[in-house]
Amino acid sequence: MTSIGFKGLMACGLLAGLMIGTGHAGGGLAIAVAGAALAWMARGEAVRRDLR
Repeated sequence: MTSIGFKGLMACGLLAGLMIGTGHAGGGLAIAVAGAALAWMARGEAVRRDLR
């Protein structure tokens, strides 16, 4: 079963790919970076919860 974070990351990747494919490279790059930052922050929060 996939997590909500994984589905969100996949959605950001799909949207970034669509934007790059239609010629909006800057917007696609921004969404890809935002998706990676979202996954990093979610992973950091999950590790912090496990340590408590």
